[in-house]
Amino acid sequence: FNSPHGWCHECRGHGRVPKRRRRFDTSRFESVLEAEMDADRSIERMDAHELVQCPACHGSRLNPTAASVHLGPTPISSLSSLSIDDAGKHFAKLKFSGDRETLIARDILPEIRQRLTFLQEVGLGYLQLDRSGTTLSGGESQRIRLAAQLGSNLRGVLYVLDEPTIGLHPRDNAALLKTLGSLRDQGNSLIVVEHDEDTIAQADHLIDLGPGAGRLGGQVVYQGKPPKMDEKSRKTAAAHPESPTYRSLSQPINHPIRGERRPVPKNHPMLHLTECRANNLKAIDVSIPTGRLTVLTGISGSGKSTLMHSCVAEAAALAGKKAKNTHFKKATGFEKLQNVYEVDQSPIGKTSRSCPATYVKVFDDIRALFAQLPESRMRGFDASRFSFNTDGGRCPDCKGNGRIKLEMDFLPSTWVHCETCNGARYNPATLEVTFREKNIGEVLAMTIDEAASFFESQPRIAAPLRLMADTGLGYLQLGQASPTLSGGEAQRIKLVS
Repeated sequence: FNSPHGWCHECRGHGRVPKRRRRFDTSRFESVLEAEMDADRSIERMDAHELVQCPACHGSRLNPTAASVHLGPTPISSLSSLSIDDAGKHFAKLKFSGDRETLIARDILPEIRQRLTFLQEVGLGYLQLDRSGTTLSGGESQRIRLAAQLGSNLRGVLYVLDEPTIGLHPRDNAALLKTLGSLRDQGNSLIVVEHDEDTIAQADHLIDLGPGAGRLGGQVVYQGKPPKMDEKSRKTAAAHPESPTYRSLSQPINHPIRGERRPVPKNHPMLHLTECRANNLKAIDVSIPTGRLTVLTGISGSGKSTLMHSCVAEAAALAGKKAKNTHFKKATGFEKLQNVYEVDQSPIGKTSRSCPATYVKVFDDIRALFAQLPESRMRGFDASRFSFNTDGGRCPDCKGNGRIKLEMDFLPSTWVHCETCNGARYNPATLEVTFREKNIGEVLAMTIDEAASFFESQPRIAAPLRLMADTGLGYLQLGQASPTLSGGEAQRIKLVS
C-alpha cells in the first residue's frame, strides 16, 4: 500500500478517508504529484475523529488486484491485520508443497520469521502488522528501530542511544535491556545516555558528569563500575561527594520524602468516564479523584496515551456539554474544572528568537523595567526598543539573533557568532542603558538562578524566575534559544507558564 501499483485508489493506501470529502483540486499546484503529496499530508495531520474507514478497501489499504493475492489459503489483507505474535505462529506453521513454491520461499520465509522474532524479543508482539506509525508511542517506535538493528547482524558498530528507556514500563525496560545486551554480545559497542536506575545497573562501565547542570556541570565526577545497593557502596559514597548518581544508587530515596500520602475517601469528588473506546480501549470505566496526583501507568502500548488524549482531554474540552461521536459514552465531573492545560514535551519554540524569558512572558516585564529607567526616558526609548524581534534596538547585522546563519551548498547550514554585537543581540545605543550596572544583553546572558537573585527587588520578574529555578531549570540562560532545549526542559517551562 506504499506503491501506486498496490494501494487503494480511493484512500491512496491510508485505509481511511476524511469524513468531509473534497474534490481533488490540482489547479493550485504545479503538478499532479505535488497535489497528491499535499493531500497525503493533510490526511496525516487530521485527528482520528475526522477520518472514517475507506469504503472502497474497508481499511485494508489495497486495491482489488492486490487484495486478491493469497498466500496459501490466507489473503494478504488478513495477514496484515494479524498481531506480531499471531503472525509469528502463522509463519512458523506455513509450509509449501510444490517445488516451485518451496524454492521461492526458501530464503524469504526464514527472513520473515527472524524479523518477527526480533519484534517479539523487544516486547512488541501485541502490535498489529498494519498498525499506523502515527499511533505508536515513543517507546514502541524506538524498540522497532532497535529490532531492525538486531536483524542487521552487524559487528564492530558503535551504537549511541539517547535515553532509550524514556516512557517505558519496567517490564518493557527489561526487554529493552535484553536487546541492548544482545547487540553488545554480537561484538558491538554501546554508549547510552540514561537516567534509569536499571539501565545504569546493567552497564559495564559508568561515566557520571556533573556535579550540577548547565554551567555548573561539564566535569567527570565518577568513572568506573556502577555502585550496588549494599553496605560497601554506602560506605564508599562518601568518597564521591560530587556524584549525585553514585549517592542516589547506593543510598536510595524513600518516598514520600515529606509528610505522608493523602487518602482518597469514598465520597471524594471524582471525574467519571464510562465506556471509553479508542484504539485498544475496550469500553473501560475510569474515575479520577480531583485535587490529587493521579498517575496513569501500564506497559507500553496498553492505552495510557489513548485514554489521556482521546478520552480525558476530549471530555475536559467539552466540559459537560453533549456531543456526538465521542470516544466515551458519558462524562461527569468535568464541568467543575475551571481550566485544562496539557503540558507535553513538544518544543516551546521553533525559531532561535524564542527563549525561556519570552515564553514565560517575564521578558515583557524586563523590557518595561528598562523602558522606565531615567536614561531610557531621556533618550525616548520605550519597551519595544529593548525587543530583539523588532527594528530600532536590535543589532542590524544579526537581526537580534546574536548569531548569523551561514547557508552552505552541499552542507548543512551553520551559525557563527555575530561580530558586530558580540552576541549581545542589540545595537550600541540600546546597550548603553543599564539597570544595576547590567545592560539588556547581559541580562539575557544570565542564568535563571542569577536573574532570580538580580531581580529580587522586582516581584513580578523574580516570581516566575524562582518557579523555574524550583523546577530544576536554574542553569538555563534567559536568552537561550528554545530549539536547544530538551523535551523535559521544555515541559517544565510550560508547567511554570
